[in-house]
Amino acid sequence: MQEIISKTQEFLCNHLMKSECDQKEVKYRYDHSLRVANIGLELAELENADKKIIVLACLLHDVAKFDTDTPVEHGRISARVAKPFLETLNLSQREISDTCYAIASHVDGKCGYEYQETLEGKIVSDADKIDRFGAHRICQQAIWDLDYEEKTIEEKMKETKNKLEKLRKYDDASVLQTKIGNSKFKEKLRLQIYFYDEYLKELRITKLPCSK
Repeated sequence: MQEIISKTQEFLCNHLMKSECDQKEVKYRYDHSLRVANIGLELAELENADKKIIVLACLLHDVAKFDTDTPVEHGRISARVAKPFLETLNLSQREISDTCYAIASHVDGKCGYEYQETLEGKIVSDADKIDRFGAHRICQQAIWDLDYEEKTIEEKMKETKNKLEKLRKYDDASVLQTKIGNSKFKEKLRLQIYFYDEYLKELRITKLPCSK
């Protein structure tokens, strides 16, 4: 399996590098795919799912991220890009079909064609969302916020309060498709809530002290 993973990593890297997007965005997408693959592997072991299908689908779930201007379509386009490559790996037809389905459906649960829902598809979607709420995303968000220093304290506080409100709505719901995935997601979510709570506290004291 390690040889297949190495070939898939090479294909992913080569395809992403063809993009004309900022190379920092390309690097983030590549690193994100590696993290998603590791999260997916952990979930596969806990859910007794097909590890090969999940690792391949996780690595390739965003391979065509920059091939479309319609974000919701990138999973389905990634599946079409990935299929010819998967056919070179000596996989069974079921493995190819299930991998393509998991890639195609990871964004919104729709693959664009008739196909039986799979546990592997649910896990790939869950792994993607778990990484998007991790510590790395907090760091990346700070990098993306290019006009951060130009904002007033009041603007930063308003944005942070809005962020916390959205995060807490997720905390009150069952967001992901698998029980274990949902548990892992909640761990990451609470990390973000804790971070932004602490950040808001620090914003509130970014002022002259008032001594009584």
